[in-house]
Amino acid sequence: MIHFDFDKDCCGCTACSNSCNHGAITMLPNKEGFLIPHVDESKCVDCGLCDKACPHLNTSTDRSQFSLESFKDKKAYLYFSKDSRRKESASGGFVFDLYKEVLKNGGLICGCEWNVDLEAVHVLSDSYDDLHKMQSSKYVQSNIQNCYRKIRRALREGKQVAFCGTPCQTAGLNTYLGKTDRSNLISVCVICHGVPSPGVWNAWKTIMEKKYNGKLVDVNMRDKSYKGYKTSYVRYAFTFPQASDGRIRDSHTSTKLRNVGMPTYLSDPYVFLFTDDLYLRHSCNHCQYKADQNGADIIVGDFYQSVPQAGNDGCSCLYAMNENGDKWIHSLDGELLDTNYKTIGCVNGMLWSSVNEHPRRQEFFDRYCAMTCPTANLFTDFLPLRFKVKKVMNQLGIFAFVRKFVLRKK
Repeated sequence: MIHFDFDKDCCGCTACSNSCNHGAITMLPNKEGFLIPHVDESKCVDCGLCDKACPHLNTSTDRSQFSLESFKDKKAYLYFSKDSRRKESASGGFVFDLYKEVLKNGGLICGCEWNVDLEAVHVLSDSYDDLHKMQSSKYVQSNIQNCYRKIRRALREGKQVAFCGTPCQTAGLNTYLGKTDRSNLISVCVICHGVPSPGVWNAWKTIMEKKYNGKLVDVNMRDKSYKGYKTSYVRYAFTFPQASDGRIRDSHTSTKLRNVGMPTYLSDPYVFLFTDDLYLRHSCNHCQYKADQNGADIIVGDFYQSVPQAGNDGCSCLYAMNENGDKWIHSLDGELLDTNYKTIGCVNGMLWSSVNEHPRRQEFFDRYCAMTCPTANLFTDFLPLRFKVKKVMNQLGIFAFVRKFVLRKK
């Protein structure tokens, strides 16, 4: 029976619940809103499968060897898709191109998308309809659900599967599969700085729906339609009910759908405080699955410096962690540029480093746990001075000038 300090060390990957053949393990939110396993001892037969599947119990906790040098012998690339839909992806559209290729081959893709309630969930699919839904970043921890079990079944049936997830989710798949034949699997791990609480995300959704008097039906946390890749925007989409006379109950729009866009790091408290590490999972502060410890074939992330050829629609950076990963990278039709491990590593420290716990994390979650109806103060009270200064400078129209001046000095 799986047992350790779940609140401290569990990453929420669901490998244990996927492995249980007796329905003894259920993933339920803890008081902070993160999924952790709950074991029904009356159903447990002590088979030990959950212990064998758990990445925490089967991955070294010694992080002292994690460094950029972990990638010294790995092939490194920059990549951007030639597909016009790259603009819908968070960076250069590498995973989008990979998924397209796998679907073309009759395979399955597994990635994160929003469900009808705007909860982040992983889905295994053979449909092009899900391809677009899996694009761009969702800044909240996704629920893997029973995807690991479905992937193993698909692999045993000889089907090709492409998976993309965070380091802990990729590690969870790796330990869950065990000795399963993986010749038809391509696993991709995204460079991750930490995962926010799904419960906190639900609170923010409630706040936004109340503020804009509509139902939140879509969100893009890396929207490029406003100012491209170099200036991050978040876009919220709301629907509004009709009044009895047929008019839309919102003065800002003539349609039933209203898009609200704002600069991510200047106007949106939720995303800013995520990047400020306020409401990340405890295990993110001592992540065991950084560097080369997650079992991925490919590691992918942003390359914000980009390259001139990519324009302003985004560029990905890649490490081929093995021959299978390198083969798949070269099979795609996007623009592929050789680089070295240091070029990527110098702008992606989260490859091997974990974030420090925010000094006000406990204070935030004490308030979160005590609230009955979430209000914006739950977030705005924790915004640091630099956020407020940037916001005022932006309102005065001088932020862009000051930013360019500072970057020029560097």
